[in-house]
Amino acid sequence: MRQHTHDVRNGLNSLELETSFLQELVTDEEGRESIDRVRQQVRRIAEQMRSLSAFFQDPKAYRAPLRARDLMLIWREQHESLPEPPAVEWIEEIGEEKVNVDAEMLATVFRELLANARAFRNGEPAIASGRSNGEEVIFELKEPKSTPVDTAGWGRRAFETTKRNGYGLGLLSVRRLLDANCARFTQRHVPADNALVTSIAFPVCDE
Repeated sequence: MRQHTHDVRNGLNSLELETSFLQELVTDEEGRESIDRVRQQVRRIAEQMRSLSAFFQDPKAYRAPLRARDLMLIWREQHESLPEPPAVEWIEEIGEEKVNVDAEMLATVFRELLANARAFRNGEPAIASGRSNGEEVIFELKEPKSTPVDTAGWGRRAFETTKRNGYGLGLLSVRRLLDANCARFTQRHVPADNALVTSIAFPVCDE
């Protein structure tokens, strides 16, 4: 699979070069705009192939002590950088606790969870929170739902998804990245609130 995606990306790079050359030859504005759209699409496909290739590599976490509140800040930054981000209310109840994590991997995890919240939002704001119980730091995303959701099997197998144009790799990748960071990950439907609650828990770091 990695070789296949590599070959496809090489072909896309060639298309990118050809469209760049073509853009120099085309002089009318409508034609140049059309070429711009083609180049943007080629880049999007190339990025999708890059992500697919990365999925088939075992994640190697470079963990280091990080203040949990800084990890909360990374989560908020991912939300702000997301195109058309979902409405989120933020609650932070974290002190000076530290967690031993790969911050770059966790940024990817937070972005994927927010992207899913955007794809399946029902109009009500989600609630993102961070708290500590002394032994763990827990990050939680609570998403209101119009109807109950069955989380059994989510992120367990590739190419199983209910998201349009999805491939079922997002949550599976989230699980793999969190496993590499020694995190505890759960998703459950809470009937009393009719909400999907996603929880990520990290052991408090002594350093």
